[in-house]
Amino acid sequence: MKFYNSIVFKATALVLLLFTIFIIFNYDLLSQNLILYRSFLVFALICLVITIFTTQRVSGTIFKISKQVEDYTNNNYSERKNIVGNNETTLLYDNVIKLGEEIEKTQDTLESQHNRLNGILTYMTDGVIATDRRGKVVMANAAALSMLDETEKNILSRRIVDVLGLAQKYSFRDLLTQSPEIIVDRENEMGEYVSIQLHFALFRRDSGFISGLVVVLHDVTEQETAERERRLFVANVSHELRTPLTSVKSYLEALDEGAWKDPDIAPNFISVSLEETNRMIRMISDLLTLSRMDREDMIADKEVVNFVAFLHFQLNRFDQMSATTGLDKTIKIIRKIPFNPIWIEIDTDKMGQVIDNIMNNAIKYSPEGGNITVSLEETSNQLLLKISDEGMGIPKKDLPKVFDRFYRVDKARNREQGGTGLGLAIVRDVIKLHDGYIWASSDGESGTTITIILPYNPTLTQEVEEEDDWE
Repeated sequence: MKFYNSIVFKATALVLLLFTIFIIFNYDLLSQNLILYRSFLVFALICLVITIFTTQRVSGTIFKISKQVEDYTNNNYSERKNIVGNNETTLLYDNVIKLGEEIEKTQDTLESQHNRLNGILTYMTDGVIATDRRGKVVMANAAALSMLDETEKNILSRRIVDVLGLAQKYSFRDLLTQSPEIIVDRENEMGEYVSIQLHFALFRRDSGFISGLVVVLHDVTEQETAERERRLFVANVSHELRTPLTSVKSYLEALDEGAWKDPDIAPNFISVSLEETNRMIRMISDLLTLSRMDREDMIADKEVVNFVAFLHFQLNRFDQMSATTGLDKTIKIIRKIPFNPIWIEIDTDKMGQVIDNIMNNAIKYSPEGGNITVSLEETSNQLLLKISDEGMGIPKKDLPKVFDRFYRVDKARNREQGGTGLGLAIVRDVIKLHDGYIWASSDGESGTTITIILPYNPTLTQEVEEEDDWE
């Protein structure tokens, strides 16, 4: 602050002005009485000194109060100014100090609430987006940015209807007045489609004035997928059971109308009815197995076995199966399996079902004289089992779906061979029960390879071998 704007300068100037005016109006009297004139000058000088001294102290106190307020503005609440006296300015300073203490407490409370809110928003699995009263984004937590595959820089200040891809159907006013629940499908950074449910809520001040909108984003991909699969599953079950039941009903009606008397037709009708009935029984058995797995009632009864010996035992059953496949062909099984024993923990019944299902499929679709190659490899923590055939292959578009329930690449042929469309779905669930992975690969023209990865601990093999040596 410049000196001529200070209280000291103004008070000094005012005193000098008053004395100057007094001298002007009383000049004759003062000029006639020299003693009175000198006394007046002494009095004026004393008054000037007292004024300067008093205003200087007041000015210093006010300056310290100003600096104290400035410290508060800069979030410095610890420093205190040294002010002496007991007057209005010291009372003002005491009130400023109390005000600062209250501000500090309030700021600490707000900061604590802000940190708590930030912590909640940061670790929430649901996304949260807030807008201003014009519908522009002012805040988005990490979950929302991840769901929308956006960065904070790109999303801030944009219209919420543009960010959520709702501009063609809704305006910001529609979101305010209707507060609809919307499910949007988006493609994530992995190229997968996800379903996001949007919940809208108005953000109001205490006065009732709407100051913005809060949007909660909830990932419902699993629920939507489960619901679609449930509807598809019910439709497939109804269709798969209706087809053989219709066939059996037709044959029974024909038999009931007298076909049983024809020795050439009746045995065939009865044979087909039995085949269809057996297929329905197998389907219901598979459905019960899948149902138990879905309810997580299925528990793997694991035991430590030599997987090499187990695999040879399973494959030995298929060496002579060409004649029982229903196809006039011979199949050769090529084994690429290590000689050394490999000990792992598996449920032998369920794992036998896995190999049985995959081998049956390979045999069904292999050509006459075709080869089925079974290879087994071990790594530091995994077993890699591959079963490859030389059949017609699987189109690439069908590869991700071959383990879905009731999915068939060749539906007509699969039905003719008595398949239920549930075998590979059970295989997938059994492998998951063993904490493993399974997938199919094919060039789409010839040959299919089913790959299974199972967890493997080499130390288990070493422990079993050492135990055998000790015995």
